[in-house]
This record gives sequence, structure tokens and C-alpha cells, in this order.
Amino acid sequence: MRVLVTGASGFMGRGLLEFLSQRGCNGIATGRTPPPNLPHGWTAQTRRELLLSKGVEAAVDAVIHLEVKQHVLQPSPADVAAFQQVNVCGTQEWLEWAAALGVQKFVLASSIKAVQPHDGVAHETALPERIDPYGRSKAAAEAAVRGWAQTGHERSAVILRFAPVYGPGNEANLAAFARQVLRGRPCLIGDGHTRKSVVSRSNAVAAIAHAMKNIAAGSHVFNVSDPETPSLNALACMIADSCKAPKPKHVPFFMALIAAKFGDVLGRCTGMPFPMTSRRLKTLTEEGIFPVDKLLATGFVHPQTTAEGIAEMARWVAAGELSP
Repeated sequence: MRVLVTGASGFMGRGLLEFLSQRGCNGIATGRTPPPNLPHGWTAQTRRELLLSKGVEAAVDAVIHLEVKQHVLQPSPADVAAFQQVNVCGTQEWLEWAAALGVQKFVLASSIKAVQPHDGVAHETALPERIDPYGRSKAAAEAAVRGWAQTGHERSAVILRFAPVYGPGNEANLAAFARQVLRGRPCLIGDGHTRKSVVSRSNAVAAIAHAMKNIAAGSHVFNVSDPETPSLNALACMIADSCKAPKPKHVPFFMALIAAKFGDVLGRCTGMPFPMTSRRLKTLTEEGIFPVDKLLATGFVHPQTTAEGIAEMARWVAAGELSP
């Protein structure tokens, strides 16, 4: 199978290219600049060059659209504009390109933030996000992909809503959490029993490849998360155990609440962000569970357990902590 991967230079893209290459797939990797160090069988082009291309050399069997303007906690007007330009308009550009070249498969890397959880849980039928600018942009991109699928009876559109992705090389939230655990700093609020869905990059790229090859025509939506949904306390213990670090430390909820109120006041007075605010506290203490049962029903098998993925990430973080 010949594939186009957009946003191929990113954390997910690099892992996906290697995964697909090992399974006999080749194709085109694209980004705003040509992605470097590609596996055998892959060529690089800028997105501008490729969007203008209508030649046979650009023909592919499927598009995997990873290109994204990532979520930020306190988006500026420029961030909101970029969400619209990259996540919505960018998706539409690739859909039009796929239609012009007769591509019949399109896989969109979406996000759990595209929908509104109910009591901390979001199934694939959850309502679209209407408030958060990033979530709105991903919901709008999903709508565009569904519309593309409806205009051709042979088209297969797969929307994958990823839980927060982690793994070696990713400095996002879970790596920062691991760093706190390994440094012996307080990392849990209250009892730490809040559950959060996450997904290792290994599981995420395997889900993409599975969806690309096995999902029938039409429009389909799947949550993508690890096989287990552990509590934050369980995650912290996995991290500590894998690196023989001290037992994770907790902060009483009332102390976190006082710090959040102080952070709110400081932010209003200075305009500067503070590590703990009421919004941040809410994020840390509300559940975020995104069941993966629907994807499993298609025959998908996770290549990694949650414990294996967390241990792999923790060892990478620990190695960075020990380096000079």
C-alpha cells in the first residue's frame, strides 16, 4: 500500500512512518518543510509542493492526516486563528486534494477534546465540543471528513480520537508528570484515584495502520486509548516502580485548592500564568475516560500494555534526568 502521511515530522508521524515501513508500506511524507531521515521507500515533499501536484507521482491509496495545531491551555487570539487555519482549513485542503486524485481512504488523527464527556466518560457518540477553541476546530475537521465520505460511496473515512499520546521523545504532560515522580516531588492531589485515559505511541500508530487497512467504506469514529484506564496514583506507581524511584507523594486537596485560588488572583493581577489555577485543578481532578471497546470489536489488538508503555516512557525520562 502506498500512503501519504501529513505532519510526518511530528512525534506521531515519525513513529508511524517506521511502523508502516516495517510492514511493507511506502509512500510520501509531507510537512511544511520536507521531513528528514525517512525510512526506506518513503519520499519527502513540502505540503505546498504536494497540494499543487496533480501528477501520477503523487498517487496514493490512502491519506493519513496528522497535521495539527496543538492544544494550548490559554490560547491567544493568534492560537485560535491557527486552530482554524491548520486544523479546519488544512484538513479541507487535503480532502480536496484526495478527491482530485481519486483517493478512497482518509484517516484523520482527531482528539478526545473534539467531544464533550458526560460524567468524565466520552464514547464515540458524544456531542461535539462547542466551547474550547481547539476542541471546536477538531470537531469541525471531523465534520469535514464525514462530508467527504458522504460524497462517494466507495470512500472510507476513519476518525480516530486519540487520548493524550505519550512515549520516548514526547515532552508533553505525561512526561512532565513522570519527571515529578522521579524527582520525588509532590505529583498527586488527594488520593490520586482520578482515572485518565492515555495512549502510548506504539498503540496509537498500530491503531492508525489497523484502521487504514481494515475499515470498510463509509464514515467511522473510534476512540484510541491504552487497554487499561489507570488512576493517576496507579500511573505514578508504574513510573516509580519501573525506575526504582521513591513512592509517589501526595498533596492534600485543600492545599491544592488554596494554591489554585492564589494562582487565579496572581494571574488576574499580573497577566502571568501560574502552575496551579482553578482551571488546572479541575483538569487534574476530573476523570477523562475514553473507552476503546468499539475499536477492539474490529479486531484491533494493542501491541503494548499500559504498564509496558509507561515503563518505556519513564525510562526515557529517567535517562534524561541522569544525563549531564
